[in-house]
Amino acid sequence: MNYQILFCIIALFSTAFAAPTQWRTLEPGLQYTQVYQTPGFPIGAIHAFKINLKKYRLDLVFTKNYERPLILVKDLVETQEVLLGINGGFFSQNLIALGLRIIDGEQISPLKHISWWGVFYIKNNRPYIVSQRDFKKSSRISFAVQSGPRLVINGRIPSLKPGWSFRSALGITKKGEVIIAITNRLPITTNTFANILRTSMKDGGLACTNALNLDGGSSSQLYAEIGGFHLNIPSLAPISDAILVFPK
Repeated sequence: MNYQILFCIIALFSTAFAAPTQWRTLEPGLQYTQVYQTPGFPIGAIHAFKINLKKYRLDLVFTKNYERPLILVKDLVETQEVLLGINGGFFSQNLIALGLRIIDGEQISPLKHISWWGVFYIKNNRPYIVSQRDFKKSSRISFAVQSGPRLVINGRIPSLKPGWSFRSALGITKKGEVIIAITNRLPITTNTFANILRTSMKDGGLACTNALNLDGGSSSQLYAEIGGFHLNIPSLAPISDAILVFPK
């Protein structure tokens, strides 16, 4: 049988019979799950965390502030004693963050006017994802990171470029929870990733109403130490900044 036909059959079967997403509570207000692109053929997965901002806060850490030449997400989580961390947005060859970064209400890096980039930000303890054009400065914004493209926009998937790679993203649920998602040993297209982020939990997805792609490829990395739970999705690629989750 032609392998392309076989793959299509598997994909259709998996979509039709995807198991509902099951969230595991790691700490109050912090949950974890795995999503397989092809249930029954678990080669690689998407790992996701659901975060209640009433109990946890997001922060950004820049690797240039460390003396070591190469700092990975794992190092940042272990040295800062936080719960989990994931790679941030895009950066230059000399590890300078590209696009807006706001930490504790202070702008560290300016907004870049690139049409297909979006901004994830937290204002008055609520998360938002908007286009760079619609972003408005405010003293009430405590956290922001610019990246792209937006994968889910108010419940719909925009036109996305093709291409296979490792992926990572920030998402927002209808209830205002933050989703941190990353692929592990699973190169996929942005459209496939967006579909999994948007799809309802009963249909095996993550139920994001909005989602923003982070810097993927070799930059994708995540490390979590939450009680007895441990997850390491490693990379040896340098990054300019990481998004960390702290308890309040």
